[in-house]
Amino acid sequence: MKNNAYVAVENQLTKQESAVTKPFSKVTILVTVICWLTIFIEGYDLVVYGAVLPSLMDPSEWGLSATQAGAMGSYALLGMFIGSSAGGVLSDKFGRKLVLLASLVLLSIMMMLSALAHSPESFAVFRFIAGLGIGGIVPAASALTTEYSPAKYRSLVYVLMYTGFAFGGVAAAVSGMLFIVPFGWRFLFWLGMIPILIVPFAMKYLPESIKFLQAANQQTKAQKLMEKHQLAEEVAGEEEVTGRSNSLVSIFSKKYVASTVLFSFIYILAFLLIYGMNTWLPKIMQQAGYPMNSSLAFLLIFNLAAIFGGIIAGAAADRIRPKKVISFTYFLAALSIALLSIKFNIVIMYLLIAVAGFGTTGTTFVLASYVMKHYNSQNRATAIGISSAIGRFGAVAGPILVGIILSMGVGFRFNFYLFAIIAVVASVVILLVPTYQSNQQS
Repeated sequence: MKNNAYVAVENQLTKQESAVTKPFSKVTILVTVICWLTIFIEGYDLVVYGAVLPSLMDPSEWGLSATQAGAMGSYALLGMFIGSSAGGVLSDKFGRKLVLLASLVLLSIMMMLSALAHSPESFAVFRFIAGLGIGGIVPAASALTTEYSPAKYRSLVYVLMYTGFAFGGVAAAVSGMLFIVPFGWRFLFWLGMIPILIVPFAMKYLPESIKFLQAANQQTKAQKLMEKHQLAEEVAGEEEVTGRSNSLVSIFSKKYVASTVLFSFIYILAFLLIYGMNTWLPKIMQQAGYPMNSSLAFLLIFNLAAIFGGIIAGAAADRIRPKKVISFTYFLAALSIALLSIKFNIVIMYLLIAVAGFGTTGTTFVLASYVMKHYNSQNRATAIGISSAIGRFGAVAGPILVGIILSMGVGFRFNFYLFAIIAVVASVVILLVPTYQSNQQS
């Protein structure tokens, strides 16, 4: 006959198994969709600058030089560095929902002001402040999605949410192809403020993180949310939250310091690839002899491939160690980017661009999911915020570096060689991230 202790353990294991195997709940879908929409505008903001860059460099507009254009592209990314650093800490301190919605409002307003800018200087200021908003969105949306996802499918759900980034890039590229000629480049920034319309809906329906409420000793609110969304089983298998800790200190503790340093370095490499290519790809392809619409088509395919590639890689990361998946896809990216230096026929070029988009932007979706699973509920928003914030140094350097190379007149091929080398380094470094006993399934 089973004793009470045995029955209690058996019941707990049953609850944990249910938490792993239960299908997606309505609240998981709700949170994922809202966070997807916020990440969509991040992707749009990134790619829209690359889409309008040839127009800004045109003598009939502002006539920016390659060096000026690269520097201006980095202003928003510098803002993202500051916003991401602060956003992760603020999300763990004041809540994911507040930081997410405040950042979205700020970004939408700056989109509007960018559309009204009458000089490169004012445009640069608005782009910098917009970057603060983008930086705040990422850690808050990442933490919410992770904490409301079933454990078994956490990588896949996170990647599905973060495909909003690539969809935003696709929207920016398509908007450039459709609207720049008839309406001008400013119209693309007017479109960029539309997501502010989701704020009232999100204020009413987006739940706060239960893990945050528990860590903040708001047990009554946490319990009400769990009862409202029938989440008792989903959270049963998670790590216990015993109170608030210093999340910033914890990610640099003896246990996590090596991981934090390595993830930050990988993010530097990843963002240098993503932001460098998204900012300059249309211009580089123009320099290679392709017309404007064809150049924007390369940007479209680059981001479109990231969507499907990211989903495939995310599903694989739930079955294989994420670091192995990430290493392999970065290597594929390196190979395809190196081959872009050779001018093949257009079909092969599109295929290579697609693999490059999958291996760079798509891989970053899985990387972010890996970071979120690698840390615990009390410091994961800070971890993704700080590591991605440090990575913004690569984002800032990417556009500037490519602009300098283009201004030197050495040819577009050297940019592809540089990107390929960076992807190879990222492929190797990710394998050095330690695996803890507590998260072997990660």
